[in-house]
Amino acid sequence: MTFARQLRAGSALQALALLGAGAMFCTPAQAQNSSAVTNDQGAPVQSDATQPGAAAVSIQNSAQTGIETDTGSSDIVVTGTLFRRTDTETPSPVSVLTAATLEARGFTTVSEAVNSIAAGNGGGVPQNFTGAFASGATAISLRGLTTNSTLTLFDGLRPAYYPLADDGQRSIVDLNTIPSAIVDRIEVLRDGASATYGADAIAGVVNVILKKEVKGILGRVEAGISERGDSANQRVQLTAGYGDLGDQGFNVYLSGEYQHLASLYNRDRGFPYNTNNLQSINLGNGYTGRNGNTFYTTPTAASAGGATVGIVQPGTPTANSAGLPFATPIAGGRFQTLGSCASQNLITRNTSAGTYCEQDLVNTYGLIQPDQERFGGTAHFTANIGENTQAYIAATFYQSKVFIDGTPQSIRSNGNPLETRGIALPALLANGSLNPQNPFAAQGQSAIIYYRFGDIPSNLTNLSRSYRVAGGIDGPIGDSGFAYSVAATYMRTDLEQTRRGFLYIPGLVNAINNGTYNFINPSLNNQAVRDSISPTLQGRNNSELAQVQATITKDLFQLPGGPLQIGVGGQFRYEAVYDPNPVPNRDFITVNPFSAVGNRNVKAGFFEINAPILDQLEINASGRYDDYSTGFSRFSPKIGAKFSPISQVSFRGTYSQGFRAPSIPETSGTVIGFTNYTPGDGLSAADRATLLSRYGNNSYITSTYGIGQNSTGNPDLKPEKSRSFTGGVVFQPVSWLSATVDYYNIKKKALVLAGAGNTASIASNYLLTGAVPAGVTVTPNPSDPANPTLRPTLLSVNYLYSNGTSLITDGIDAQVQASIPLAEGVKLTSTFEGTWINKYNIDDGTGGGIQKFVGTLGSYAITSASGTPRWRANWQNSLALDNVTFTGTAYYVSGYKGYADDNTGPGSTCAQAVEQSIQYNAEGSGAAAGSGGGNTPIQCNVRRWLQVDANVNIKVNDQFNFYVNVINAFDAKAPFDPNTYGGNNYNPAWSSAGVVGRLFRAGAQFNF
Repeated sequence: MTFARQLRAGSALQALALLGAGAMFCTPAQAQNSSAVTNDQGAPVQSDATQPGAAAVSIQNSAQTGIETDTGSSDIVVTGTLFRRTDTETPSPVSVLTAATLEARGFTTVSEAVNSIAAGNGGGVPQNFTGAFASGATAISLRGLTTNSTLTLFDGLRPAYYPLADDGQRSIVDLNTIPSAIVDRIEVLRDGASATYGADAIAGVVNVILKKEVKGILGRVEAGISERGDSANQRVQLTAGYGDLGDQGFNVYLSGEYQHLASLYNRDRGFPYNTNNLQSINLGNGYTGRNGNTFYTTPTAASAGGATVGIVQPGTPTANSAGLPFATPIAGGRFQTLGSCASQNLITRNTSAGTYCEQDLVNTYGLIQPDQERFGGTAHFTANIGENTQAYIAATFYQSKVFIDGTPQSIRSNGNPLETRGIALPALLANGSLNPQNPFAAQGQSAIIYYRFGDIPSNLTNLSRSYRVAGGIDGPIGDSGFAYSVAATYMRTDLEQTRRGFLYIPGLVNAINNGTYNFINPSLNNQAVRDSISPTLQGRNNSELAQVQATITKDLFQLPGGPLQIGVGGQFRYEAVYDPNPVPNRDFITVNPFSAVGNRNVKAGFFEINAPILDQLEINASGRYDDYSTGFSRFSPKIGAKFSPISQVSFRGTYSQGFRAPSIPETSGTVIGFTNYTPGDGLSAADRATLLSRYGNNSYITSTYGIGQNSTGNPDLKPEKSRSFTGGVVFQPVSWLSATVDYYNIKKKALVLAGAGNTASIASNYLLTGAVPAGVTVTPNPSDPANPTLRPTLLSVNYLYSNGTSLITDGIDAQVQASIPLAEGVKLTSTFEGTWINKYNIDDGTGGGIQKFVGTLGSYAITSASGTPRWRANWQNSLALDNVTFTGTAYYVSGYKGYADDNTGPGSTCAQAVEQSIQYNAEGSGAAAGSGGGNTPIQCNVRRWLQVDANVNIKVNDQFNFYVNVINAFDAKAPFDPNTYGGNNYNPAWSSAGVVGRLFRAGAQFNF
C-alpha cells in the first residue's frame, strides 16, 4: 500500500558507518575462554549471586566504575547451579550485562538494561505502556512466554511481587524496585530453571547482582534532554564505602540515588503519533485511513465518547432500573451544541443531522511517556568470619512515583460498570423547575447528552515504596569437606494509587437531576460541584515475601575430570498480595475493577550432582520438589552435559521440566475486561435475524456496547507445566574471537486462561435461548424498556480461570565477540547478540486450528499486541583510544504482519485483512482508528526497527571521567503501527525511542 508519508527507521548505512567507527566498552574485554557463561563481550565472568546452596562471594568489578574490590577466592557461583567452580563453564547458556555495559549503552535503569536483551520478546511490560493494569511497573518476558514465565531474582533471592498484576492476572516483579547505582551485573540464564529455583523459571532467569564491596566515595551527576527540548531527565548517585575484605576483613557501604524523567505528550510529536486522524493515508482503490477523532461523523446512539463541548439531542424519557435519567432519541431530532466549538479550538461540523464538534483527543490529551521520579538507598555490610567464612547483610529502600495524565472522562460509558450511553438531561429538575441546561425543556423533552468533562482533569498517580532486607553466611564445616550456605530475605512493597477525574455515578446523577453542574459553560462550576461528581479515589495495596534457604555441598571423590560434587538444600517461602477492589460498589464509571487478596506458603527441597566424567565431559543433574499450601506439589528435574573434544570447541545441552504456579490473582482474584459487542454477534445469519425481530430491531438490540469479560479466581487450578531442551556449541578458534550458538525448544501445557469461551457467542446465545455453557454465569443489564418481559442484554459474562491450551516455541540464540588490539593503547571490541524465533504456536483446544504467531502482531491478547518479531538483535562496537573511548550500539527488531491469528483467525492472509479493512473504512464504522472491523489492519506489514545509540567517555584522570550519550543518534522514526493498542500508531514494546527522537545525556563520574 502507498502512504501519504514515508515513515523510516533510519539509515542502515549510517548505522553501520557509526558502528564501524567503533565505540566504547569502558574497560577492554578479555579474550573468552570456551565457556557457557559470558559477559556481553563474550568474556568469562565471576559471579557472586546468592544461589540456593552458596552465599555471595567477593567479585572483581570493572575499573571504569571507580570501585575497588578484592577478588576474593578463586572459586565462584554461577546462576543456575549450586556449586562454586574454578571456571564458569556450565551446560546451560548464561549471558551477562556488566556494569560497564550499562555505562557504555547509556542505560539509566535496570529496566532499560533487562529489556534490551535479545531473548526478551513480546509480552513484557514497558514503562511507556500507560494503559497497563500493572501501571507504574516494568517487567520482562523472555521467549515471549509473558511476564509470569520469567523469574526475576535480586542478588539470587526472590523479591516481592508488584501488588498489581499484569492484565490483572500475571504476578510480576517490578524492575523499578532495584537500585541501579550499585548494580554490578545482570546475569541472564536462557534456559528452564525450575529444578533450581522452582516456579516461574520456565523461560529463564534474570538475576540482578549488586556490588559486594565499595571503597572510597564515588558518585555521578547526569542530565539529558531530547533534541526537541523536552523529555528532560536527571540522575544523581552517591556511594561511600569503607573497609577492605582482603586486608581488614570487612566492608560497609551506603548508596543513594535519584532519577527523574519528565512526561511527553503526543501533541509534542509529529504525524502519525500526534493524532487519531489517519485520512491522509492512502489505502488504495480510492480509500483512505479513518478519522478516529471524536464525532468526525455524526454522533449515534452507539457512540460512547464525547467532546469537551457538550452535544445534545432531543429524546423521550424512559425508565431505567439503575435509577439513571435515560431517554430514547426522537425521530428526526437534530443535534446541537451546548457551547461554542471555537471556544475550545474544536472543529465545528454542520450536517443534516445537526451541529456538533470534532475533537482530536489524542492530540489534546494523549500521553507518550509518563512523569517518573525514583529515589532510594542501600546499606550493605560484608565481613569475613575466620579464614574461609563470609557473612553479609543488606537493606534497601526504594520509592517510585509515576504520574499518568489521562483523557477527561466521558459521561457516556458502554457498560463499565453500567450502560450510560442513554443518559439525558431531564426537562424538569428535582425542584420542578425547567432545566436551564436542557434546550428542549420547554417542549417537555429530555436532552440526550454527549459530553466529556474537560474541566475535571483525569489522571493516575502510582506511588510505590519497597523495603527489603537480606542476609546470608557461607563457609566450610570444619575439615569435613562439607560447605554450607544460609540466606534469608524479607521484602514488602506498599502501593498507593490515586485516581482523579473518574466519575462517581451517584454524584453525577444528583448533579444532573438538580442542575448543579453547568454543561453550557463548565468554567462556571465551582470545585465543590466538581468534587461531588468526581471525588478523588484512593487505593492502598501491598505485597510481601519472606524467604529462607539453606544448602550443604560436598566433593565426594575424584573422577578423571575432577571431583564428583553433590549438593542438597531446602527452602521456605511466604508470599502475600493485598489488592482489594478499588471500586467495590461498582459506582465509578470506567474504573476497571480487578482485585486479588491472598497468601501462600511454599516448601521446597532440591539437589544437584555434578560429575566431570572426563577432562572433556561433564554431566550435571538436578531436581527440586515444591509443595504449595494452596494444594498442589510438583517435582522438576533437569539434566545437562558439556563436551569439549578440543580446547577451541565445546558442545553443551540440557533437558528440563518446569512449572508455573497459578498466581494469587488466578486463584483468588477477579478482573473485568470490556470489549465492544453488538447483540447477535457470533450467531448464524438466521439466528441473528430471529433475535433482532424478537426485540423489534430497536436501538437496544442493534447498538454496540461494552460487555464485560469477568474472570474470577479458581482455587482448583493446576500448575502450568513445561518441558524444554537446549543444544549449543561454543567456539574460540583464536584468542581474540569467540562465538556461541544455542538452540532452544519450549513446550507449555495447561496454560491458565482468563475466560475460556467466546464472550460474544455466549451473550448472543443467552439472548436467543437463555442457556449458558457449564461453568459460566452471566450478569444482566437493565431490561429493555420497550420489551420488559424479554431477556435483557448482558453487563458481563463471568468465567472461572481454567487450565487449557498448549504452546510451543523454538529458536536460536547467537553471540559473537571479537577483541582486537589495533595498536599501542588502541583496541576494538565488537559484540553481537541475536535471537531468531522459528516457531511460536498455540493450540487453544477448540479444533479451530493452530494459531501461528511468529512474525505477526500476535499473540494479540497475551502479548498486549506487542507481537512476536522473528528477529531481535543488538550489535555493539567499542574503540578505545588511551583515555577516550567511543561506543556505537545498534538495536534491531524485524518487521511483522499487522494482524494475528488470534485476532483475524487462523491462517488469515494479508489480502483478506486489507479487503476487510477497506470495506470497513468505506462503511465508516465506529471502531478505533487504524483498525478494520475493530480487528483488521489498515496495513499488512509493520517495518523493521533499527536504533543506533552512541557514547563517548573521556577519562580526565583516575578520579574523574566525563561522558556523553546520544540515544537514537540518527533520529530514526518509529515504524507506523496503527494496529497495536499500547501506543498511538507505534509499538511501545520496541520503538519508543523513535517517538521520543534523538536524546542527549551528559554526565560526570567521580571517585575519591
